[in-house]
Amino acid sequence: MLDFLVTSKVRRRLLSLLWGEGVRGSVAELAALAGVAFAGAHGELRSMREHQLVVVERAEGKDVYAANLAHPDASTLKALVATAGRRTMPRSAADETVRRKLVTLGAPLSGVVPLPVKASERASALLEGVRLARRDPSVARGLPLCVWTLRDRLSGKALQALTPRAEEKHALGFYLELTGELGSDRRLVGLAEGMRDRRVTALRGFFGDGAGERARPFPLANKWGFTMNMDRGSFATLFEKFAA
Repeated sequence: MLDFLVTSKVRRRLLSLLWGEGVRGSVAELAALAGVAFAGAHGELRSMREHQLVVVERAEGKDVYAANLAHPDASTLKALVATAGRRTMPRSAADETVRRKLVTLGAPLSGVVPLPVKASERASALLEGVRLARRDPSVARGLPLCVWTLRDRLSGKALQALTPRAEEKHALGFYLELTGELGSDRRLVGLAEGMRDRRVTALRGFFGDGAGERARPFPLANKWGFTMNMDRGSFATLFEKFAA
């Protein structure tokens, strides 16, 4: 229904972020998360503001947009966006299974039905999430919340035994340190160091070749050898909303 009523792909993606996932952010942040051009996002957000679908507040020197939950049709719009999310076909059955596990571990993936995960399989599910995050920006943003959920169950020995692949350990280490910073948990930061691949010296796109072309300033990602088209604030917004 949303695809029929809203013909603009840019507008649909922004509505899904703002109204479906509860994301807040500047024009640049929202454009990066939606995977659209800055100019397109700016025009749509301006129009949404004129129609009172978003509210704007000034924070840290930039305009931050959020869904206007006081709008008289807010419940209808949220239901419409949620329904559209549920009807989105997964890229593959395997990816959808991983996404469902991650929702159980705390990832706020809109329209995804949780899949129970045994306590003994949660660390493995987290690693599956790390692999999928390299291909799926929505998973990438939500993964720190999974780490946060499992933080008291993670140990250096268990993490080292989890995967023999240095690249996967390295990406997991990035998420451990990122989550440790977001949640002020020094233990996670310490665990991250044990995952680091010291052979990594050059920057490369977190989401694969070409991902660095629209890279945003992100010192922690750069420290781990990654460039990303989202910054620390993109993760912090989601983490602060759902970590509690």
